[in-house]
Amino acid sequence: MTQLYRDIDHAYRLRLCDTERSCIGARLAGIGVHYDHVPLPAVVFDEESRPDEIIGSYIEPLDRLMASMPRVALDVASVSISHPRRETIERELMVEHAHDAVESQVMVHGAGVLFMRTADTVFALSCEPGDYVRVPPGLRHWFRMDSSRSFRTIRFFENEARPRLSHRGEDMRGLFELVGDGLRETPGQSI
Repeated sequence: MTQLYRDIDHAYRLRLCDTERSCIGARLAGIGVHYDHVPLPAVVFDEESRPDEIIGSYIEPLDRLMASMPRVALDVASVSISHPRRETIERELMVEHAHDAVESQVMVHGAGVLFMRTADTVFALSCEPGDYVRVPPGLRHWFRMDSSRSFRTIRFFENEARPRLSHRGEDMRGLFELVGDGLRETPGQSI
């Protein structure tokens, strides 16, 4: 289930604040993030599937998402438990960073938590397949894979340009605790 958490006391604890997708979208719009959930066809791929096969299988929902964007290039980001660089990629994803351009993607397999930090608030969006997130330039964020340690997203590059890092911060592993609705993850826990 898609869930949104928000900091409650500036003490590295994020409390569940919403599970209703339309409310999640409205809350994230307040920090310039576009969130939507798009129905995806049930498709199963193996680790050897080519990006064009994956993109082609989701072309209808992708076309709907791209309709309001300038020229777009697509690619597939995929990490599996057997990926030879999984641990390195996982560490890189957990480093707070920002880009100089819009970063958009739709989760098509797996799950994880996208953390987003403004000057005074931290949000954590627990993502599942079908969740589309468009992060504005300059917004600091990081991503934690779920316990399966695998995910696949389709990324959108507007004007066919890959965003470049405009900020690279600290490793955020284990700093934030998500609390609420039976979920409790503590700082220092291996994530």
